[in-house]
Amino acid sequence: MKTSNQRAGFTLAEMMMSVLIMVLVVSASMVGYIHVLQGEKVNSTQAGLDVDVRTAINALDHDLRLSAIDKIVFYPAGPGPYSAISFPMVTPNPAGLVSYDTNGLIVWDKTVTYHVWSGNPSQLRKTVFTSRSSTATAAQRQTQLNSVVAYGSGTNSTLGSESAMTSVVFNNLVQWSIYPQRAVFDGYSPNTQRAVNYALGSIALTPGTHLFKFTASGKNALSSNYTIGLDTLVMSPCGIEREAEAQTVSAGTATANYMANGGWGGNYRLQSACTATGQYFTLSMENDRWEETNFRETGAATDNTTVTFDTALNPNDFIVQLEGPGYAWTASDQTGDAIAESSTGDALRGCAVRVLLRGAQMNNGNTIKLDGSMNYVCFMAATNNALRISNAYIAEASDVQNFTMNSAAAGVPLLFNGSSTSYTIPAGSYVWAWGSGAPFQIDKDKSYLVSFLVDNNANHGDASGWTEGMANTPGSWVLPVGLAPDATMTRAANWSSLGAVQTNVLWGVSGLYTTCPTNGTYTSPITDTHQTTPTYADINWNASLPSGASIVMQVRAGNQPDLSDAPAWTNVTTMASPGVIAPGSGRYVQFQAQLRPDSSTWNSPKLKDVTVRWAGVQRVVDVGGTFSKGPDYGIWELTVDGNPLVKGVTMDMTIYKDVAVLNGANRRLTSTVSLEMYPRNTGK
Repeated sequence: MKTSNQRAGFTLAEMMMSVLIMVLVVSASMVGYIHVLQGEKVNSTQAGLDVDVRTAINALDHDLRLSAIDKIVFYPAGPGPYSAISFPMVTPNPAGLVSYDTNGLIVWDKTVTYHVWSGNPSQLRKTVFTSRSSTATAAQRQTQLNSVVAYGSGTNSTLGSESAMTSVVFNNLVQWSIYPQRAVFDGYSPNTQRAVNYALGSIALTPGTHLFKFTASGKNALSSNYTIGLDTLVMSPCGIEREAEAQTVSAGTATANYMANGGWGGNYRLQSACTATGQYFTLSMENDRWEETNFRETGAATDNTTVTFDTALNPNDFIVQLEGPGYAWTASDQTGDAIAESSTGDALRGCAVRVLLRGAQMNNGNTIKLDGSMNYVCFMAATNNALRISNAYIAEASDVQNFTMNSAAAGVPLLFNGSSTSYTIPAGSYVWAWGSGAPFQIDKDKSYLVSFLVDNNANHGDASGWTEGMANTPGSWVLPVGLAPDATMTRAANWSSLGAVQTNVLWGVSGLYTTCPTNGTYTSPITDTHQTTPTYADINWNASLPSGASIVMQVRAGNQPDLSDAPAWTNVTTMASPGVIAPGSGRYVQFQAQLRPDSSTWNSPKLKDVTVRWAGVQRVVDVGGTFSKGPDYGIWELTVDGNPLVKGVTMDMTIYKDVAVLNGANRRLTSTVSLEMYPRNTGK
């Protein structure tokens, strides 16, 4: 057997190829590893950016929610968008409660600002001013924020005894935009109705007159048009509602629309029949003032006056006027007997009758409804026979509280049809009688006695009667024919010694009609100006005055909510015409109108509206009101002096960071977040 000896191995070429392949594999692995490392770096950086941006937004959200929308200040001034913000905060006590001052207002103890400081990289900075100045104005706070943005900190920006500390929220390239949520209202509704007390937003107002622009900006898909409708507006620091139709339209077209079915303030609304986007109207309104146009607010008081909607005026209007002319008293009201009955033939022939008209202070009283200066008594015959009255009188009752047949003085003669002491009333008919000379005054708090003598002739003694519905309550007293009553006895003050007989039927007197009282007052509610020491300017009013009628006005002020520290009305100067007022500098204010009729007392003055003005202060004001909705109403936007209102805050924040990648290039990473924020405190 023959064998050969063979050896295995690599040639040089093979070895070189193997080395090359190994180098390529290692290189590929290194490149992949480097890519993995760079990817991890990018992912880590991105995650860090996401954390930073969310941390910043969450901090802002937390702080803003504890603030008040009406106290936020933005930078730069104007409509936005903004790049810096300032707002107040309060530190709760250990129980989690906030502190209030003596006026019930939140004690804001610090001011917080956020702004972007330009640098390499940029910084989001937070500056906190502690021991926040409680007396700083809105303008001073705007200047403070401007200074923080300019200098990067609060070092040169403190107000009063404040101290400042600035910290960096994060370092990165930052783009930050702050947008106030605009005051937009969608008026569409399938049915005509009101959106009551709708808050539009807030804006800083300086003293003086401002232009409120209402612009049609769109419409709901279901709406047939772009109509804008306003009922009332709130736009002053005092927060008093103003009737929209009572404001001055300075541009565009808007008209007062009468709402016959009521419900709208003043029974009117201001309406602009816009037909396209961009159409608008403006209202010129002053900061600050109190407009009283409807006189129906809680806390108002009337004395001999009434508030009514007068359809005789053009335009129709709520007014204050004296009560009357009208029925001050009726027999059916007092007795509860709506249907008069007969005295059965000549039952009252030759008798004297005395009827008690019960006033507010009398037992089972309060049936005299009006005060009056000229009074007319209605006598009524029954249906069976005529009623002839030979003498009639009226007098004040001697007892204010208890039933009485006695008068305080002898009666005042009543003349039938104003001229005769006697009169025959046909069956089923009536006649009016009133005093001669000076009018006999009626006070609804008092009670009165009407006495009359029936003629002693056949078929002339049948009076209508009303049966008293309350037990043990007299309807009238009668001096029977057997006592031979005459005019002297009928008129006498004291009947209790004459043998009068009490009856539960009220005979012969059906009603008392009166003209206006000689004077009356309307006292307004007490109004809070929301200023510590307001400077009052003037009072103005509009009225309809018949010849000889008058209205005088008084204004008083004080620092107690109930005006217990204000002077009594008897010590307040009266004003016969609108003009300058000087009631002091009390926070709370009130007016009283005194009305007097013409010489005939038949005609009352009519007070249409009252305006009390004081110097406005620069501050942020909540703007809102009650607005109309309906099938043809559109979406509208409100701006004030060209600036939008702030209702909430929308923030867009983007953080950038450049990361080195292969070939020496940079890759820019971004993280963006948007957030809507609504301060939750009341702004007090």
